[in-house]
Amino acid sequence: MSLEKEFKENWDSVREEQNKIDEDTDRKIWKGIERKIQKKKSSQMVYWAAAVLIPLFSLFFFYQSPKKGSSETEPKYVFQTFDKAKSIKLPDGSIIELKPNSKIILNKDFGAENRDVAFTGKGNFNITKDKTKPFRINAGDFKVQVLGTQFFLDQQSSEKKVELFEGKVKIENDQKITYLLPKEIWTNDQQSGEHHYFNKNKEKDFLFENENYSEAISQLENTYHIKISYPDQFKNKKVSGEFKGDFNQVLSVISFPFNLKPEIISEKEIILKIK
Repeated sequence: MSLEKEFKENWDSVREEQNKIDEDTDRKIWKGIERKIQKKKSSQMVYWAAAVLIPLFSLFFFYQSPKKGSSETEPKYVFQTFDKAKSIKLPDGSIIELKPNSKIILNKDFGAENRDVAFTGKGNFNITKDKTKPFRINAGDFKVQVLGTQFFLDQQSSEKKVELFEGKVKIENDQKITYLLPKEIWTNDQQSGEHHYFNKNKEKDFLFENENYSEAISQLENTYHIKISYPDQFKNKKVSGEFKGDFNQVLSVISFPFNLKPEIISEKEIILKIK
């Protein structure tokens, strides 16, 4: 019922019951009612404008009620970034640096019975340890589970990536389980599939017993998931010895006898050239 109609019906009802009011008084009272109607309508307009404008501001944290017909009945908390990165602290003390255009969603009772979240985008995770409640991330096509650790997660790019800095990570993708230790990396893309390899700064032991240079290079490529090109004339040269070091150190040592120097093309490609 409109305000005008509501006031008019009330007024007519009173007027019928009390016919003692003269016409001049009647007009004065009715004008007073009209002023109240206009004042109330103005208040409603201000309230409506505020209700419309407030959600238009860029909010980083907001409460989202469940949608009608949704299979999930629990309310959610949503943390989202747009053009800038932002660090957030979750109720369990975990700190997450959300890169631009990233989002993490958790239940309102996060931490009470579980620490399950949904994530899209890119972010650095520093997860508080809790052996009784694993921190589980639903990243769309794959899932990540940790007890307490530091890692980088890229769910946004065509090549999905998890790079571990500290602790241990469990990754589930297409019913396949992969465990990462510090300085290990997991990637997955539609063209080349899954890869589990080491950061180039990770030191490893290599033993070559009179092997072709091509075989030694192949081991480095598989260990660090990087393409290494070199002059064809060296592929059958022999390499022998036990080597320990990171990628650059081992590559430099086994290439030194052939006077080869690396030229970095990209993060995943190197060309060896004669000095």
